[in-house]
Amino acid sequence: MQTLFFLLTALAPQDDPLSAEALRADLQHLSADAMEGRSTGSPGAHRAADWIVERYKTLGLQPLNGSYRQAFPAEPRRLDLEGCKLQVGDSSPWEAGDWFLPHPSSPPGSVEGELVFVGYGLDSPEHSYNDFAGLDLEGKVALLLRWEPQAKDPKSPFDGKRLTPGARLSKKVRECEERGASAVLIAAPPGPAKRREAVGDSYWPNFSKLHQTLMPMLEVQAQLEELSKTNFTPADVADQLFCMLQAQAPLGTSIPVAFVGQPVLETAFSITDITVQEWVQETDRSLTGMGFPTGLPTNLKLQFAPLQREGVNLFAVLPGSDPVLSKEIVVLGAHYDHVGMNEEGEIWNGADDNGSGAVALLALAKSFVQEGAPKRTLLFIHFSGEEIGLLGAAWFLSAAHLPRENITAMVNMDMIGRSLKGKVHVLGTKSSPIFPPLLQRATRGLDLYPSTESEEFFDRSDQVVFYLAGIPVIFFNTDEHEDYHTPRDTWERIHYPEMAAITTLAKRISKDLANITKRPIFTDGYHRLRAVFGKRPKLLAPWPVPFEQRLDY
Repeated sequence: MQTLFFLLTALAPQDDPLSAEALRADLQHLSADAMEGRSTGSPGAHRAADWIVERYKTLGLQPLNGSYRQAFPAEPRRLDLEGCKLQVGDSSPWEAGDWFLPHPSSPPGSVEGELVFVGYGLDSPEHSYNDFAGLDLEGKVALLLRWEPQAKDPKSPFDGKRLTPGARLSKKVRECEERGASAVLIAAPPGPAKRREAVGDSYWPNFSKLHQTLMPMLEVQAQLEELSKTNFTPADVADQLFCMLQAQAPLGTSIPVAFVGQPVLETAFSITDITVQEWVQETDRSLTGMGFPTGLPTNLKLQFAPLQREGVNLFAVLPGSDPVLSKEIVVLGAHYDHVGMNEEGEIWNGADDNGSGAVALLALAKSFVQEGAPKRTLLFIHFSGEEIGLLGAAWFLSAAHLPRENITAMVNMDMIGRSLKGKVHVLGTKSSPIFPPLLQRATRGLDLYPSTESEEFFDRSDQVVFYLAGIPVIFFNTDEHEDYHTPRDTWERIHYPEMAAITTLAKRISKDLANITKRPIFTDGYHRLRAVFGKRPKLLAPWPVPFEQRLDY
């Protein structure tokens, strides 16, 4: 392998960023001991971030919304109970608890405005249904119901008991925000809902029974020796599981969002001559949206406890060259974090996982800059927090950096440095019909053998977060190996010629995605979406959650 490496690099142009030699030099730097294993939030990770951002700037890439960085929680988010309040009309203020809880991906904020009931928060032309007709939401607090009319009826014209994409809370919140709402309150409709309290208590350490039992359970059940080999403790695993639960359904909003219980709904309906239950029954019968302004002044405050650990995502933008298509964005991503070092000073360098993908992403950026921008805008993202629950990707989508619908596709590289005989997993091809022919064409002339069938890693890297948001994804990976998550994963063990070929493959596919006339059509080929009313959700975090406690619908 080394002989082949030197033969290829001797022939490679010195300014070719996709060459094995260039990738090797960058990876030697990023996975050096000085980076201390790049654990999320660590000094080593910050040094790595500084180096990556400097490379962005050297290439002339632009920041996203004025910044190359996004800080995010790298530990379970906790409520500042003194700073969370909700008051509607003359009612006594509700504190965070049974009747009022923030959505875990909500931004903090303090809002005052009239409460407007917007029904189910649906605008569905294909069903001739619009809850927003005639309503003014500018500067108002929107109150909406979860799910959709006739949600538990198998014969519902929406799609039976299968909830439609418009019923996703991220979609409903965006509908309200685009109409000028300053905050959104979410309630479960009585009848379909079995509880009067606000949902969300499972996701806040202040109230979660799961959080209270997780650490004692892990201390008994965890295989401590195996955990120590990967530089994790039971406490680390507990935090990872809980962070994944909190981050599983990013809203992508800049306004405060909270769940509320039935007393808040009843207060809103106190100005009418019907009950909430009667409204639900009439809407189910007529399938006509019937929102209304309440005239009730509403004060909402959401505040979270200070964080002890933060991760940092890194962004760089190459604006597209087409005046129309440049408004659309292809995301090219790779995580740069790893698992750090232990108290004895032993370092998990993470050369393959995922120094390989991180330096390949820099190589793609340089290559696109050298040849000129494609038609669509390219957004390069070096994620952090992948090793602790795909947190960076989730918090990127949680923040309102850009309209989610502007993202046409996401390309991810994670562990592309240990290919055996040219084998590479290319996953996500079922997320759009465009990918199989694109892959077949892009592989020509490369000594690679793509495998698209294995789904083992599909849920284990950042692209799955974008997939769950309805975005076509494609993911490159060369499988686990005996050095995976050990201090032996170093730059000397990387298969550079194959890594260069995989980087070239990713470049070809990214270029096609950025230049094709029509954006890719998303298909749920991995059957992760389209919730069924009453059915437990399948979460990335391996923990059962009741249907009513899901965060996405």
